[in-house]
Amino acid sequence: MSSKTKLLAINILIIFITLAVFTGLTIMTDPFNLFRNIGRGSAAAPSDGNSARIPILMYHHFANDGAPATVISAYAFENQLKALSEAGYTAISFEELRDFVYDGVQLPELPVIITIDDGYMSVYETAYPILGKYGMKATVFIIGISHGKSVYKDTQYPIIPRFNDAEALEMVQSGVISIQSHSYDMHHHEPYETGPFRKGVLQRDDESEAEYIEAFNSDFEQAAAQIEAMVGARPFVFSYPFGLSSALAETLLRDMGVEVTLTIADGMNKVSRNDPDSLFRLNRFNVPGDMTPGELLEMIGG
Repeated sequence: MSSKTKLLAINILIIFITLAVFTGLTIMTDPFNLFRNIGRGSAAAPSDGNSARIPILMYHHFANDGAPATVISAYAFENQLKALSEAGYTAISFEELRDFVYDGVQLPELPVIITIDDGYMSVYETAYPILGKYGMKATVFIIGISHGKSVYKDTQYPIIPRFNDAEALEMVQSGVISIQSHSYDMHHHEPYETGPFRKGVLQRDDESEAEYIEAFNSDFEQAAAQIEAMVGARPFVFSYPFGLSSALAETLLRDMGVEVTLTIADGMNKVSRNDPDSLFRLNRFNVPGDMTPGELLEMIGG
């Protein structure tokens, strides 16, 4: 095995373990998701003129090998997009979803939202061209402190490389990709941390509420400034690292202008016109690398 392959395997293992550990905590720290999860197999089409059922797909890294839970090959990804297209699905943006809720702008008959976490270089090299080929859109949630880097923060620990500012701007200007926030530095991997470890955005035990509020607000504003400088638009969607959230974090994000938040809880979403609350703590279907196109359509109700 080459050194490059070993490095990829190590990084994929880290992603898989982290996702597995924190997924089990999501419902405990985010009980509100229980009311949003309306189950697999629900039809994705709008149920009436005032509400819509929206499946949101979650991807991470695009490669030919790695943990299937978070890695998918270009071949499998293309087959999935082809199946979605042929089944009549239209990939929409969060801007379009927001416009439906706030302004009543009609959605397509079968909407789907494609999300990609972490901002890996493979988004630019692999997913972006395939999305464009099938006329699909996706939203990428970047970790600000890792953006454009190939090492973990201020350490020398190698990580899967991330795309840079120029590549992000190209994707955004194409209309295929939107860049939103996955926090600036609240996506910690404990073995690599040189300072206090935080579980996603949750408050640390050694931190007062006032200290937490200051830290959280500062982190989001740093991420927002970075994204706005990069692509010319302030983020209004926030993907919780590891899916972990709290009522306080939700309040703080709303106060800073965030209009949509995402967890990693599995399930369909129902959003309604004139109900901004329906855009918060949205569920996502994780799409494993070994999922067939037919399984994907069945999962989202197609």
